Amino acid sequence: MVTDPDPAPALTDDAVLAYLTAHPGFLDRCPEAILTLGMPASPHGEGVVDIRDFAIRRLQDELRDLRDGTDSLIQTTRINLSLLKRTHQAVLSVLMGDERGCLGETVADDLPLLLDVDVAAVRFENAGSLPARSAPLATLPAGAVDKVAPRSRPIALRPQATGDERLFGGGAGLVASDALARLEPGNGHPPGLLALGSRRRGSFDEDQASDLLSFVARVVEHCVRQWTFGDRPNAPE
Repeated sequence: MVTDPDPAPALTDDAVLAYLTAHPGFLDRCPEAILTLGMPASPHGEGVVDIRDFAIRRLQDELRDLRDGTDSLIQTTRINLSLLKRTHQAVLSVLMGDERGCLGETVADDLPLLLDVDVAAVRFENAGSLPARSAPLATLPAGAVDKVAPRSRPIALRPQATGDERLFGGGAGLVASDALARLEPGNGHPPGLLALGSRRRGSFDEDQASDLLSFVARVVEHCVRQWTFGDRPNAPE
């Protein structure tokens, strides 16, 4: 018959004290242990403040803040890395869509999945002569881009917005918050917008960083700039 091994003896105050005495660097290796310690009452009686007790409690608070801050930093870093990866995937998708001659469809179909939005679109003002590939995307009247994303503020992040059919087409009814990035391909091409829309109010906010959105917009802008030199010979109609 197999018997259970003897249970480990319960730790006593003397055993803990002996361990700490034998390992004086314990709190250096495990500073979080101090967070669980209770402080002894002041030996000086009521009405007397013990500065040591104050210092230890302050140290405990600082350790808790440090631990919470570290956890928050790790979580934020993970989120940022995920967003950066999805942005890179979005850029690759835009470039591949342009090579196939279907940039507008690629933005509308792929970017919502990659950038966690509900609708996405590329639109241009319909002023002047346009390359053939731009014509289906030219739904904005002259001056519309300057109203929402002027050159002085080329990114507009709006926590509350009403979807515009000229921007989002059939998906306009879903939009309760949007992000608009100005596009200026140049070479005589009118300005336009890269538009992302979300059904959740507050999804976009002016306090948010916009560098990744600006990066995607510059790639779209570069693709469109090539159209002013004529459609690529192998691009489908």
